[in-house]
Amino acid sequence: MKQCRSRKRPRLLPVYDQVVRCVLGRPKSFWLDLHGALRADDHALHRDLTALRHSADLPATVSALRVCDVVLWMHHRTDHQRKGCIGT
Repeated sequence: MKQCRSRKRPRLLPVYDQVVRCVLGRPKSFWLDLHGALRADDHALHRDLTALRHSADLPATVSALRVCDVVLWMHHRTDHQRKGCIGT
């Protein structure tokens, strides 16, 4: 259900699915923790995600949350390919 809402509002809600859970574990509050991470250090993570979007030549309509989701999925694929996790 959360993933469906994320797809409907990709600029507002991050994806928290089995792959993201495998990479990040089960934080007490995923959304609050992500919000804090995006604001920490004068928004450094948000700037990094925006820079990645720019370097990938993606349009500005692709949100920092979508870039974060892709990075997490790519990280998962690399780290868990041999473990048989759902996202490989």
